[in-house]
Amino acid sequence: PPGLLPRVQQIGPPNTELGAVVGEPSKVPPRRELTITGSARNMGMEYDIERHIIEFRINGFTVFEHLIDEQKIDTIVKAWTPVRDADIKVQGEFPDRGWGRYNVRVPFERPFVDPDIFEHPAVVTFLERVLGDDYAWSHFDSNIPLPGTDYQDWHRDGPASLFAHLMTPAFTIGCKFPLVDTSEENGSFEVIPCTQYVHSDCFDVPLNDLLGPNPRSNPNFYPIRLNLKKGSLWMHDGRVMHRGTPNRSDQPRDELCMGFCQSWVHNPWAASSDHDVPDELWAGLSEHARQVLRWLRVKD
Repeated sequence: PPGLLPRVQQIGPPNTELGAVVGEPSKVPPRRELTITGSARNMGMEYDIERHIIEFRINGFTVFEHLIDEQKIDTIVKAWTPVRDADIKVQGEFPDRGWGRYNVRVPFERPFVDPDIFEHPAVVTFLERVLGDDYAWSHFDSNIPLPGTDYQDWHRDGPASLFAHLMTPAFTIGCKFPLVDTSEENGSFEVIPCTQYVHSDCFDVPLNDLLGPNPRSNPNFYPIRLNLKKGSLWMHDGRVMHRGTPNRSDQPRDELCMGFCQSWVHNPWAASSDHDVPDELWAGLSEHARQVLRWLRVKD
């Protein structure tokens, strides 16, 4: 998406890490020591939140394996396929990301907006710890490389920093889950760890020229390949450098992307589009879920 800008009129007494960095008085949320409960425990999985937070703060990303029930993913795929196909037809053969690489907006409706996913205890605790208690869901879109696509350009999901010559803790997080197993065959993601703290002032060429368009074209950088299982969810700092890889399979490699941010951040790319949530969905959400989705409009 285009650059993120401070939502100046919404800045209040900050309670986030960023408030401390820029010199404002800060109120640190109570520290949560969590080995997770809820549906993860029912599935026999435990998430060490402290470990995930450390991984995220050092590497710029972390993976929660087996967080989403596979039957739930199957339900999402069934509803998603006609939405995806209709939008791909509108965008045509050569979308903005290049041949065969599509970004399709995800409707804020069931089954895509699912409290079992975005209100999962591990997800909520992680986002509160990193972004602050008042984080917001800013946008919902997708990554779809069709069969035959080549390497995506190296990129970040937004600017390196909101401030000249100054890097900060994370202010946006991509919370993403694939709808299929991802692999070298169908174009899984590559990420270069720790690049979320490298300001764009450090280099004067496009990332693709710096890092190389082909595999290992610059052997001095060491990307990590994320081959994820269906049902896994990964979080990454929007500033970490990453790319999609060639899809050599015979099926699209769909991934849904929930964008979360600190409350003072304004995303004009998201704000310029229709963000409506059905009244019947809104009525069934918890108070916390409504707070996270507070930037949406409720429609009849």
